[in-house]
Amino acid sequence: MSLRVIPLGGLGEVGMNALVLEEGGRRVLVDFGVLFPNDRVPGVEVAVPDRRYLREAGGLDAVLLTHGHEDHVGGLASLLREFPVPVFGTRFTLALVRERLAEHDLRADLREVTPRVPFEAGPFLAEPLRVTHSIPDGCAFAVETGEGTVVHTGDFKIDHAPLDGERLDLARFCELGRAGVSLLLSDSTNSEREGFSVGEAQVARTLERVVREAQGRVFIALFASNIHRVQRLMETAAALGRRAVLLGHGLGRNVRLASEAGIFREPPGVRLDPEQAAGVPPRGLLVLATGAQGEPGSALARLAAGGAASVRVEPGDVVVFSSRSIPGNEMAIADVSNRLARLGARIVEKALDPIHASGHAQADEQRIMLDAVRPRCFVPVHGDVRMMQAHARTAMGMGLSASDVFVLEDGEVLQLESGDARMAQAVPSGRVWLDARGGGEVPAQILAERDQLSDRGVVVAWVAISRETGSPTAGPELSSRGVPHCEPGSELYAEALRGAREALDQLAPEDRTRRGAVEEALQRGVRRAFRRETGARPAVVGVAVLV
Repeated sequence: MSLRVIPLGGLGEVGMNALVLEEGGRRVLVDFGVLFPNDRVPGVEVAVPDRRYLREAGGLDAVLLTHGHEDHVGGLASLLREFPVPVFGTRFTLALVRERLAEHDLRADLREVTPRVPFEAGPFLAEPLRVTHSIPDGCAFAVETGEGTVVHTGDFKIDHAPLDGERLDLARFCELGRAGVSLLLSDSTNSEREGFSVGEAQVARTLERVVREAQGRVFIALFASNIHRVQRLMETAAALGRRAVLLGHGLGRNVRLASEAGIFREPPGVRLDPEQAAGVPPRGLLVLATGAQGEPGSALARLAAGGAASVRVEPGDVVVFSSRSIPGNEMAIADVSNRLARLGARIVEKALDPIHASGHAQADEQRIMLDAVRPRCFVPVHGDVRMMQAHARTAMGMGLSASDVFVLEDGEVLQLESGDARMAQAVPSGRVWLDARGGGEVPAQILAERDQLSDRGVVVAWVAISRETGSPTAGPELSSRGVPHCEPGSELYAEALRGAREALDQLAPEDRTRRGAVEEALQRGVRRAFRRETGARPAVVGVAVLV
């Protein structure tokens, strides 16, 4: 019986992680995340992997979740509406998922797992393995299949002194390696960076020094999921006699869920509600805020716009960006940073000592994982093509044959059968854009129309037609938005209106009382006039009213 490994997302891009393990006509999915759009995709919130293959192949048995970041779990609402299967994850991961599903009025069969305790998932026996990442409760999975053990690392790093003391379970990875691993699928995000990633304890020491030396308020922008950094900063505030304020819905929610899961232990008496901060002297306040990527509407963006009466950025304050800019966000971050600087804040984005630590392994940590697991075959995951190729070179440098290293992209299929690995026929894959996480899908035609509207503007041509005679009783008239030189009285307006009238005059008598035919004629005539006069191609909407 063969094993098929099928990435539906996350291989060839950073985000939208989803990978299928298929055996005997049954399928288990590892993660189902989202991809955030760029400015070229108007009016949508996220993309999720295309589910066509799952439909065509006959469904899904289970979902395994490696951790709670949105690029790994954010698409579950849309997936579970169609495939209501059991979802396995650690306690904090499921707490985040449960909260997100509740926002969409969805209930799911969520099953908590414990590291080193195997469980059945579809046709497989899966074992969670503790890993260190930038969010609590992350895990890898060792999956027993008919073709041997498959290890999927999820996102990981090797931090020898994590703030929560939960180190990556390297001993268990080594045990699996000695027993024999057929395939390793491993995080590639930082594969182009040699050496080791910065430890979270080093960041904590740097941030403590920044807070200690600051004469005014200290604002630290960070990811809402970095719970251990939040806890250490609140402990720092307590130790230095400051009060802490949390700004941002996601940050407050994650702290609450982590507290309920026993992961977050807040120092007593240190936290203030934002409304209570106004009476605290500047040197007595530490503010933790979301929005380190310059997101519009985030807590940091609101502070840059002047903030609320209770919490404001003023001259002498310090703002620290304790994050790494995600590619594509540089301009948004610079804009927020400049607006904060105009308010008089000193901005700390880079420092001689680290103010941020990535949650992803660098090349030397990836070598340690490869050496521990000693896989027969290797597939780099979680990264764009350049990252995965660098990880593949690292694997071959560790002694793996080039014929046993496979750089896959979404939709490509690796088949393991009788000890051999080979590429098989690709399956349908792609992106499905949603108007909200877990919301409705936005068809490609609608996206194309939105692009046209944003690039070229719109012209609406309307006319009222007699049901009896087919003659216009009012109009045609034009209205435009975003189209230059088309205001009433302009030469272009007159030519477009003349084109609409000529197209109506050319209609066959039997079509003059058919709404669809009249609207198509209006569109045709206006488009023809625009092409003739300017070469422009605005979106044209025809509206016919039968009276």
